[in-house]
Amino acid sequence: MINQLRTEFYKLQRNRAFWTIILTIACVSALLHYLVIIDWWHMSGTPFEHANLKEFNAISTFTAPIFFNLIISPLAGFYISNEFSHSSVIKNQILSGSKRSHIYLSKYIVFTLGSMIVTIMIPILTAVIEIFLLGHGEIFTTSSMMYLFRAYGLFMLQFMGYTAILVILAIVTQDNGKTIIFSIIFTIVMYVIEMAPELPIVGTIYKNSIFYQFSAVFESSMTSGEIMKAIIIALLTFIILLSCGLMVFSKKEVK
Repeated sequence: MINQLRTEFYKLQRNRAFWTIILTIACVSALLHYLVIIDWWHMSGTPFEHANLKEFNAISTFTAPIFFNLIISPLAGFYISNEFSHSSVIKNQILSGSKRSHIYLSKYIVFTLGSMIVTIMIPILTAVIEIFLLGHGEIFTTSSMMYLFRAYGLFMLQFMGYTAILVILAIVTQDNGKTIIFSIIFTIVMYVIEMAPELPIVGTIYKNSIFYQFSAVFESSMTSGEIMKAIIIALLTFIILLSCGLMVFSKKEVK
């Protein structure tokens, strides 16, 4: 398993799509944060503003599933799906004696870490750097730091469930284009459900899903019960989807 992880990390480092996404997001994030900090782009009513961190308002863009899916779905397509069609890398791994469970888990772990780098770490780092450079470092108080640690800790737990969905899509479709398209469609459906009038069953399911928690965890204040609920939803989603992914991959015919 350790050797499998090393192999996947090596492949991610050599993946052109990964570095292209990193460069693109770094530039976009730097621009958005700059526009927000100099008050050229006005955003109001965000959770960061309520937590006295309005300089972080641009990060709200990167925490919305309909947006961050556009960042990580290409990575899923070009990092995972491509291996089914280009020289049949996954087939060679299986024939060489690697366990399917190890292949799946290593790809999921490395893909999730890569996704967190481009979707979470880069926006945060660019925000922090620009905030200090532009002379707003006083916003980092004990309470604001506790808020950021709590919010992003819970967000990353939900995020692990979302990347599990993309890995399943990549394995099922075996095509980078289809992986991107189906993930976008899926995210749009979730967005429509969120915006649509509340339906008894659908609304209850949605409010107990990671999609609802993506925004809920950034509320300026959360009770211990709400925090525990967010953790339970994230862990259950992660366990169920990871198990489903392992089952799908173990039974999938690899050509």
